[in-house]
Amino acid sequence: MRMTLPDIFHSAPDLRWRFGNGSVLNRDRKRYRSVMSRTSSTLPDHAIARAGRPPLYSDTERRRRILQAAEQAFTTRGYGAATMEDVARTAGMSKKTIYAFYTDKSRLLAAIVVAADDCPWDDRDAVPIADPLAELRHRLMEVIAFVLSPRQVRLTRLLIAEAEHAPELADDFHERVMAKGYRYLVAAVERVKLERPCPSIGDVERVTGMLLGAAMGDLHLCALFGRSESLTRKRIVAQIDLALRTFGFIAE
Repeated sequence: MRMTLPDIFHSAPDLRWRFGNGSVLNRDRKRYRSVMSRTSSTLPDHAIARAGRPPLYSDTERRRRILQAAEQAFTTRGYGAATMEDVARTAGMSKKTIYAFYTDKSRLLAAIVVAADDCPWDDRDAVPIADPLAELRHRLMEVIAFVLSPRQVRLTRLLIAEAEHAPELADDFHERVMAKGYRYLVAAVERVKLERPCPSIGDVERVTGMLLGAAMGDLHLCALFGRSESLTRKRIVAQIDLALRTFGFIAE
């Protein structure tokens, strides 16, 4: 049974005494603290934590914790079934705090889908590989690994489920996340075209899209349907090399 501070106080008759008007006073603060120290050892951690003041976080940290909690609630309970109360409970915050940052679930979901901080194309310190073809192969591997990552698969499922009701979420995700990944690959294909001329490269953007589609193959569908056991690195590398050969980047 969870106990709050008032419960603990009133459960110790020797620490209180009543006047005729029914008021309850603390007679001995030192003895009260002694009982508190003995009783707190039997309480769950979250009950003890609520007894003190809540931890202070910056607005940035609050947003991060709220988004983590919302993502967990949406992916475990489903976007439709999850409530703002579920998010607040998971985040360890009040609903008032959640609403101060995000006015509804749709805004929370919109913030989640564009909050990816593990995009390979955002690594500004990365040094390109000297061989442009090796760099292209490396970037294809990174983009496909990102798309097939558990988090991105969960978010893709959420977006598919909400596409009919909120198509703007998918559009926003594509523009702010996936379009950047596409441009990341376009830059690598352009470099190959300049440094290692391939007769099959005409329209760079069109070829890049077709190359990514061929390299991805049915891997994304396997991930979305939970067939992750087939998504081995060996299989991904084999599909990338097959796509590169098909489009003439690698000689037969």
